[in-house]
Amino acid sequence: MAALTLVASGAKTASGNSGSLTPFGSKVGKLKAAIFQLAVSAAATESGDLLDVYVQHSPDDGTTWDDFIHFTQVLGNGGAKKYIATWLRDVTPESEIKAPADAALAAGVLQGPIAPLLRVKWVIVDASTQNASFTLSLVVNPIYG
Repeated sequence: MAALTLVASGAKTASGNSGSLTPFGSKVGKLKAAIFQLAVSAAATESGDLLDVYVQHSPDDGTTWDDFIHFTQVLGNGGAKKYIATWLRDVTPESEIKAPADAALAAGVLQGPIAPLLRVKWVIVDASTQNASFTLSLVVNPIYG
């Protein structure tokens, strides 16, 4: 299956999100796993500038968002980076009951079922000069079975 674009390559200068996405469409019930790839092709220039990228799902049509992927934090002076996160549906969740985490998950992947509605959220911290800019893209390779 070809990669699906969740966030097209572009410069981000402030925190934001992709908006609601249904990348797997009617095949969501057959989704076994997915490989998410974050590519940062340009990073801000100051070491204090920070970028955090989360993949979230919503169990209630976009009212509540819950992180299931948090990529490793990107530093402003870190240059181009690529990170891969592998998610598996048929794994017992680490915590069957938890409060929703909106941009609060530590770096990593929570395995187990997800809701079909997704979004990508990015949080940018500008060190001081109001010039933080990160060029990023995020794609997903679904694995059906």
